[in-house]
Amino acid sequence: MKKIITLFFVLLFCSSTAFADYITETFNNGDSLSAWGVDREAPESFGIVGNELLMGIDETKTTAGFYSTQGMQKDIGQSTLLSIDMYIDSAWTDEGRYSGLWGVGYDTTGTLSSYPILEYAVTNGVGGVQFWDGYSGWVVPPSNTFSTDAFNNFKFIITAAGVENYINDVLVFTDNATDTIYMSSVILNAKNTGIDYTARYDNLTYGTAPVPEPATMLLFGLGILGLAGVNRKKNA
Repeated sequence: MKKIITLFFVLLFCSSTAFADYITETFNNGDSLSAWGVDREAPESFGIVGNELLMGIDETKTTAGFYSTQGMQKDIGQSTLLSIDMYIDSAWTDEGRYSGLWGVGYDTTGTLSSYPILEYAVTNGVGGVQFWDGYSGWVVPPSNTFSTDAFNNFKFIITAAGVENYINDVLVFTDNATDTIYMSSVILNAKNTGIDYTARYDNLTYGTAPVPEPATMLLFGLGILGLAGVNRKKNA
């Protein structure tokens, strides 16, 4: 009996399992940003200062058409989780969209399927974090899930339910209408609305969640059956 139990656990822990593989970039002074490239229009500045990532938005850039946003993007492989901390300044009171977190989603055929987006905006004099649902447009969650003059966490997680959008670990929206299975890029940008400001970011995290592979599940099932058989013989 002891030999069977030992063999079962050896097989289980030595089997092939896809473990969580998260990467966190803390933007410490001296870190490289060479992997980042311009998305649409280049921002006025993009660099690490005071162990934070700062992106300067130039108010003189165009405010119409495809190049009406300025920002930077980076490849993140085939990630099922993407998050970042962004500082929301109480001085952001001018009407318009400020910065936020964008993901680039793909479906099972490798085709672009969605743009998960969370960003701060001031609409009709009221500031809030809004999400993009891909169909109805921009939506502001009914509950106040953010704080001003503080870093707030924006996060996307792809699960069986869909692409889940979180603000400070509060689920505010799930996109279950698109066949999105991973995000290939992260984009940090802002709509050009004639506002000159600096966006502050920290702790960019991305990667894949753990998924047991078939071999592991098979071994687990065989182990359970084996233990059940041993117990039956012992009790016979």
